[in-house]
Amino acid sequence: MKLLTRMSGEQRRLILGLVIVFAVAIALRANIGWSFSNNGIDEGVMLQRSLLVSHGYELYTEIPCDQAPLAFLAGSIFGGDVVSLRSLSAVLSLTAIAACIVATRKLGSDRAMIVTGVLMATDFVFLRESRLFSLDGMTASLLAISVVALVPYLKSNNRLSLAVGSLTIGIAASVKLLGVLALGGLLVLLIFEMYNERSKWKARTLDLVIAAVAAAIPLLALMLFLGPSEVIDGMLFGQASRGFDLYLKLSLLAYFGINFAYIIPLLYSRRIWALGRPERFLLCSSFVMIAFMVVQPLIFLHHMAIMSPFLAVLTGLFLKDFLYHEKAVPNVAHDAIRSKKDIRRMAIAVALVVINLTVSISLSTYGVITQGEPLEIVYARELRALTHEGDWVVSGSPIIASYAGRMIPPEVVNVAYRQSPDLTEEILENAILDYDVAVVVICYRLSEFEALPSFLQAHNYSIVVPDLVQGEKAVLDLFQEGIGSVTFCIKTDIAAARGIPVVQAF
Repeated sequence: MKLLTRMSGEQRRLILGLVIVFAVAIALRANIGWSFSNNGIDEGVMLQRSLLVSHGYELYTEIPCDQAPLAFLAGSIFGGDVVSLRSLSAVLSLTAIAACIVATRKLGSDRAMIVTGVLMATDFVFLRESRLFSLDGMTASLLAISVVALVPYLKSNNRLSLAVGSLTIGIAASVKLLGVLALGGLLVLLIFEMYNERSKWKARTLDLVIAAVAAAIPLLALMLFLGPSEVIDGMLFGQASRGFDLYLKLSLLAYFGINFAYIIPLLYSRRIWALGRPERFLLCSSFVMIAFMVVQPLIFLHHMAIMSPFLAVLTGLFLKDFLYHEKAVPNVAHDAIRSKKDIRRMAIAVALVVINLTVSISLSTYGVITQGEPLEIVYARELRALTHEGDWVVSGSPIIASYAGRMIPPEVVNVAYRQSPDLTEEILENAILDYDVAVVVICYRLSEFEALPSFLQAHNYSIVVPDLVQGEKAVLDLFQEGIGSVTFCIKTDIAAARGIPVVQAF
């Protein structure tokens, strides 16, 4: 209390603002046992891989994996537990918000950091991934930490800062390879400076080498641990043949449709470029990421989360440099803002921020308030009742098995439509036999294997007599498919031994 009384009114308002930002951020990330949205079946696949690793199965060699390995190794520490790993994502996201606030404060002003904090706390796309065990959400959080780590280098050429920031980018890329796009932004900036300031080409070349080597260290270490060819084959070639879906390009429009404020720094990129190296790095990274989203054959809304830290900091800095003057460094932009034209532009910018916050907070609050118990949890209770710990199961929605604490055979954990090599009926049937699977939950993609019911019936499986199912779908599933109808099939001898009523006919 004495400390507060010694503070000025401005400092007390600042502390109150930060308290409100984090109170809102924490409130929106509470009750993550029930998610109001999902990223398709991806979370279930990631949870199952983590669960299998915790039981001694090896990534890439025994568990087919088309992603970087770090998240699964970390997830195995928590035994693939849904709530624990979602909590890890949430804590990382709060750390990311703090990192963005600190970076904006170092580069801008107190008011600018509050703007950035509010945008990050309520950003619906980033928030959604923060409530899931999401590779994209964790990658975005680590990239936010890399931004604040790089500030001393961007402001005063501190090479230790460059190494630490680049290493953090490498850790982000070890969670999901998309993290390397931030390194791309940094390298673009350095190459531009080498070309534009020829007298500094030696220094910038050294910086480029430091950045590339530091960023490569985490992945190289993981490759040595897990096997270089296996990791490369999984991360790169496992992403091959994923197809092209023009409809999903709307994800990019949806991202900016939700985050109106993030358009501002892109519209004013020429003026922001003139402010300094930190702003140039943020712009380069943002444009590299946007360019990737445009040319990448297959993108989803959850991929966009990696852009949020960069655009949120840029938006805060824009409002500081073009609206608030008390700590600004004089430049051409500040002289020009006095014109009526710039005043109108700033009115539009402020309006976009207000609309942004209104849309994000409305979506997030709606999701938190209206989400009932998800159907997947109800199905998981049914699956848990039908099986014993140690029983193998197969599920078209892997998160049902994760909620139930049951393992899926490694070969059929990934039931996504887009994977290489593709899941076939032969692979599915062999896994069911090889692992003596107790229960098969037919839903999502498994519903499309027309021969599966006949195969199960021929191998002594029966349909469980269904109970009345209660539960709800996630209420904010943007660009995601539902799991469809669900049928539980159990081995007849197991059902008889456990007194479970079944229907013989499929």
